[in-house]
Amino acid sequence: MAGFSKHRWPADGPERALLECLDELHRAHGQPSMARIGKAVGLAAGTVSAFFTGARPIGPERLAAVVGYLGGDPAHAERLRRAAATVRNDRRAGLPAPAAPPGPRPSPGWTAASADDGTTRLDVILFDTAANRLNRPELMVGRQHLITTVTAWLDTGARVLLHGLGGAGKTAIAATIADRYVDAGRGPYVWMRLGNADADVVLDRLASCLEAALGAGAEPVPPGGDVRLLSIGRHLSEAAVRLCVLDDVGNAAALHTILRAMPAGVAVLVTSRLKLGVDHQVEVDGLDPAEAVRLLAHHAHDDGYATRPDAAALCGDLRNHPYLIEIAGHRLRQYGLTPGELRRDVDGSPHDLEMPAGFAAPGRESGRRLLDTTIGALPHADGRAALAAVGALFSGTVTPELLACCLGAGLGRARAALNALVDVSFAKRSAGVYVIHDLTVSYARTVLRPAGDGTGSAIRAVRDFVSAYAADHEVIARDLDNVVAAADRARHDAVEDFVAIVRTLAASGYLDTHGHTLALLRLLDTALEVLRDSPDGEALHLLLSKRGNASFNQGDFAEAVGFYRQALPLAPTAQRRVIMLSVIAKALAEAGRHGPAEETFDQAYALAAAEADDVGTMRTLEAHSVAAFRRRDFARVRDLTERGVQLSRALGDRAAEAIFLNNLGSATFELGVETAIRYHQEAMAIAVDTSNEHILALTHRCIGADFHAQERFDEAQRNFGEALRLYGRLGQAQREATVRRLMRRFGYLTQPD
Repeated sequence: MAGFSKHRWPADGPERALLECLDELHRAHGQPSMARIGKAVGLAAGTVSAFFTGARPIGPERLAAVVGYLGGDPAHAERLRRAAATVRNDRRAGLPAPAAPPGPRPSPGWTAASADDGTTRLDVILFDTAANRLNRPELMVGRQHLITTVTAWLDTGARVLLHGLGGAGKTAIAATIADRYVDAGRGPYVWMRLGNADADVVLDRLASCLEAALGAGAEPVPPGGDVRLLSIGRHLSEAAVRLCVLDDVGNAAALHTILRAMPAGVAVLVTSRLKLGVDHQVEVDGLDPAEAVRLLAHHAHDDGYATRPDAAALCGDLRNHPYLIEIAGHRLRQYGLTPGELRRDVDGSPHDLEMPAGFAAPGRESGRRLLDTTIGALPHADGRAALAAVGALFSGTVTPELLACCLGAGLGRARAALNALVDVSFAKRSAGVYVIHDLTVSYARTVLRPAGDGTGSAIRAVRDFVSAYAADHEVIARDLDNVVAAADRARHDAVEDFVAIVRTLAASGYLDTHGHTLALLRLLDTALEVLRDSPDGEALHLLLSKRGNASFNQGDFAEAVGFYRQALPLAPTAQRRVIMLSVIAKALAEAGRHGPAEETFDQAYALAAAEADDVGTMRTLEAHSVAAFRRRDFARVRDLTERGVQLSRALGDRAAEAIFLNNLGSATFELGVETAIRYHQEAMAIAVDTSNEHILALTHRCIGADFHAQERFDEAQRNFGEALRLYGRLGQAQREATVRRLMRRFGYLTQPD
C-alpha cells in the first residue's frame, strides 16, 4: 500500500489475507487518502490507517463500511475477518496458528470474535465443576443478600441482569453464583464472555463448545436461521445445562438473539454495564461501608484497616466502589501509605487512582479507564454532552428541564440524553430527577467539564431555567440543589445573575410556597445586602416583603414587622403601601399587640379609601379578618368577611370571594357554637344547683360535642368522659353505650371494654 508501512503485517495466515484484500480494494479504487475514506465512513484518518497497516483489528460494522466504500464484497471480507479474529484469539490462548490458506477461503463452521481495541476476547466455556477461578474472587464481601436474591430467581429459570459501572464486581458475583450452582448439584453451566461480539460469532462458538461437550455423536448445528437457535437450545438440554452466564455484554442486539436460543428451564444470568431489558434487573453499586473496609483490609494485607476511621473515610472518598478499593489496597501496601495520605492523593478525583506499576488487566489500570470505555461506547450523541453539563452543574442531580437549558435543546432531546445515561448505568431516575452516579460525577467534573466558562455557563443555564419555569414551582423544587448552589456561586462571580435568580424566585411566589428553607433564606438575606445600596428600590421592596413573609410563617412576628416596615417606604404604588400596612397589622395582631394592630388597620383602610383602591380595601379586610380570628372575636370576623364577600363579588375576584365565604362560614359556625356553649353552661349550673345527675350527664355530653366541634379536643374528652361515668353510675346502659361508641368513633376511647 503506497505511502504506508506494512511492517506490522504477518508473514502469512488469515490476518494477512484480510489485509491483502483491503490493500487490493484500495488500489482498485485509485488509492484514496485515509482522510477521504475516513470522512466517507465516519472515522478518523488515523483509525483507518491503523486498519490498513495491521496496527489495529477492524470490527464487522467498520469493515463493512470501508469495503462498501471501496466497492468490494462485504460478505467475503467478513468471512476473512472472522478467520483473522479466530487466529488472534487462538494466539492469545497459546494455541498453534493454522497453516496459511492458499487464498481467500470461506469461514469455518465456527469462529470467535475480538473487540475492536483488541483487548478482549470471546470466551465460551462449559463448567461442570466449580472451577471458574479466573473470575471468582478470593474474598466475596458485602454481596450475600444480592447473591441470595439472584439465586432464588435463577432457581425458577428466570433471566437476571446485573448492571452497573465497570469494576463494581458484576463478573465476580456472577462467577460466585455459577460455581455455587455447580456445587449444589444443579448441573453444569455455560460461561460466555461476550464483549461487543455479534450474535453470529457467539452462536458459532457456543455451538462448537456444545458439540465438543456432547462428543462425536452430536448432531451438527445448522449454520444459520431459526433452526440454528432451536438446535443450540436442544444441545443445551442434551448437555444438562441449567444455567448460562453471559458476561460483560456490550452488544444489546446480540444478547437479544442469544436469549432466543435459550430453552425453557435454562436460567440466564447477564452482566453488563448496560441496563438492558431483561426480566429481573439488579444494579451492582458501592459496598456497604463496613464491608468496604473489610475489602480494603484484604487487598492491603492488613486486618487493622477494617476498624480504622481513616480507612472508612478513604472508602467513602472512593464511593465504596470495589475495584477502586482494590486499587487503594494495593497502593497502601506498595507505597507504605496511610489511608489519610492516600485520601490527599485522591483529592476529589477517585476515578484517577491508578493500580501501582500498571499491574492490572488492559483497560483496568484505573477507574478512569473503566469509565472511558463506557463513555466511548455511548450510542447517544447527546449523552456525553449531558455528562459534561452535569460536570459543570453543582449537585450531581439534574432534571430534563434544567439540562435542556444547559444544552440549548428541546425537552425531549434532553430527556433522551439522560435516558442514554440510564442505559449505561451512569444514572437512575427518581421522582422526576436523574441522579448521576457519584463516581461518574467526579469524572465529569474533572474530565468532561467544559473548559473556560463552564461555571458561568451553568449559572446562566440555571438563571434561564428559573425564568422559564417560574410558575412551575414543582419543577424548580426538584432541581433546587442546583438552583441554590448556582445562586450561591453567582453572588461572588456573577452578581447580576445572582440577583436575577433570587428575584425571580421571589416574584414568582416560589419563596411563599416552597422557599422557607435555611439555604434559600440565606440567599434572600445576601440578596438584601447586595441591594441595600442599589438604586433598584422596587427589587429591594419585593425581597424585604418576601423576607417578612418568611419570618411571619416561621412564627417570628416581631421580625416580620421589622422587614415589612423597611419595605413600606419603598413600595412602588399606593396599593402596595396599603398591602404592606395590612400585613404589618396582621403580624402585630399575631404578636398579641392588638392596639397597634387596629391602628395600623385603620391607616390601611384610610389610605385605600383616599386612593379609591377597592382591591387594597379587600386585601386589608382579608388580613383584618385573620387578626380577628386570632382574638376569637367571631362577631368582628363575621362583619369583616360580609364586607369582603360583597367587595370581592363587585370586583369579580372569585378566589378572594371563596376565602371570605370560608371565613364567614367559620365565623358563623363559631358564633353558633359559642352560643351553644353559653346555653349549655347555664344548664350545667342549674343541674349542679339542683343535684340532678341525669341533666348533668346530658349537659356534659352536649358540651363535649361543642368543644369537639371547635377542635378543643382535651376539653371535649373530659366532658365526654364525665358523661360516660355519670351514665354508668345511673345505670343508664343504653345512653352509656351511645356515649362510648361516640368516644370510640372520635378517638377519645381506644381501650377495649
